[in-house]
Amino acid sequence: MVFSLPASLGFPSLDSTIGAVFLGLLGGIMLYGLTLYQTYKYFTLYPTDRLGLKCYITLVLCFETFHSVLWIIAGYHYLITEVFNLVGLLEAHWSVRLTVLITAFTVFISQCFYAHRIYHVEPRYRWLVIPAVSFMFTGVSFAIAAGVEAFRPTTRYITDFEGFNWLVSAAYGFLVATDIILTGALVFVLHRSRTGSKRSDTVLGLLIKYTINTGLLTSIISLLVFIFSLILPGNLVYAGISIVSTKLYANSLLAVVNSRKAIGDRFLDDFTTNISLPARSRLEESMVWNVHQRTADFVTESISTGPEVSTTYGASSSDVAKPEKCEPLEVSGKRPNRSVTV
Repeated sequence: MVFSLPASLGFPSLDSTIGAVFLGLLGGIMLYGLTLYQTYKYFTLYPTDRLGLKCYITLVLCFETFHSVLWIIAGYHYLITEVFNLVGLLEAHWSVRLTVLITAFTVFISQCFYAHRIYHVEPRYRWLVIPAVSFMFTGVSFAIAAGVEAFRPTTRYITDFEGFNWLVSAAYGFLVATDIILTGALVFVLHRSRTGSKRSDTVLGLLIKYTINTGLLTSIISLLVFIFSLILPGNLVYAGISIVSTKLYANSLLAVVNSRKAIGDRFLDDFTTNISLPARSRLEESMVWNVHQRTADFVTESISTGPEVSTTYGASSSDVAKPEKCEPLEVSGKRPNRSVTV
């Protein structure tokens, strides 16, 4: 039997504390590199996006960078500075304490993107955002409470986190519930938006697959954090998994934004601008799912999510000033609906 000094003193093993954080940090740094690449790809592929979306992507990157820096500082402290100091290895460093809050805010910002998207896709189903937003704020409230407890003078060692671990568990419980609600709501709205047109339904089907894949991955990892925080509250296994979970949220968000090129510039960008010809009612305007990315040779068509929207027009860039020469691509109803995207 191998003698373990931490176990003999009643402390958890280094494998389940510092070791778990180290493995999570390795995975997190690799995913952070992917985040940097996707951010660079976004600003390269979509230079004409509105300033609001660009600032939002920059904010996500800043939080992800701060989150990564905190865990790097924690890793250096435990693996280099205090490597031969058993008491120092068990003490809760300030960087570990702060990660509780930064993780919550980073995930919250990413989830706001999905809630915002559902809110703007279909006005009739905006009420679906209400339970998701409620769960989001409840979860981040529990996380803030856990962050406050982490900075109390009585929280000296890592094992002291067990005293408020139920707050972390509750925060991740609401996080998983929010993911399920947001994913389910968006799939529901997209499915209800089918018009019977082969072109539109193909794009919507692809969007549904994107939504399920990204939402399912983050939900599974967050669920693992929730489970391990309940069954192993005295160590940092859940913290190591949470590092990976936080990076997945940012990468999933960036994958959705960057996938506009991959699926032919055919899905919603709430932050860009379109010009409509002629003017339509406010209800029709809000129910059209317009694509707003400029291409070199072709102005993309609109995908309707409303039952009354009927005709979609496409034109080459040289014909934008002459809408009367546009040929209809497909007709599915009675009332014409023309839109030119820029």
